Amino acid sequence: MDQLERPTELTWDERRSWFEDLEAGHAVAGAPAPSEQACALMIDLQAVFCSGAWAAAVILAYAIAEAQGSRRGACPAGVAEQDWKWLRGLRNRLVHENPGKAAFTVEDQWMRRALWEERARRSIVTAFAALYPEPTGSGGEAKEGL
Repeated sequence: MDQLERPTELTWDERRSWFEDLEAGHAVAGAPAPSEQACALMIDLQAVFCSGAWAAAVILAYAIAEAQGSRRGACPAGVAEQDWKWLRGLRNRLVHENPGKAAFTVEDQWMRRALWEERARRSIVTAFAALYPEPTGSGGEAKEGL
């Protein structure tokens, strides 16, 4: 039961390395350092990602990215509009349950973990784009590091 057991040390280290390499790549781009709260939330995001809590990673990545925006729900600087819409839509489906069509199911936990890991990674890439916008303010697509 991958979803309830600790990942192997190798799996944890691979996920941690991916996360930290992505962060290092964004941090050297010249953007100002994120706020204290954003940094603290990124630590939690890294922990849930490394543990394989995919839906939690998506929700937390959205919260971090949204906090960087100039107004609630607005696309933060540095994030491509299509990536923001995707992340916001996925997060909304996760936290506002549709009883007739669940966005995340027990079956997903068993059979679609790779798909949800991919979604978590894309969400994290988007959060980093919001935290470290390019100096020009132009939004890049959330595809690097995937």
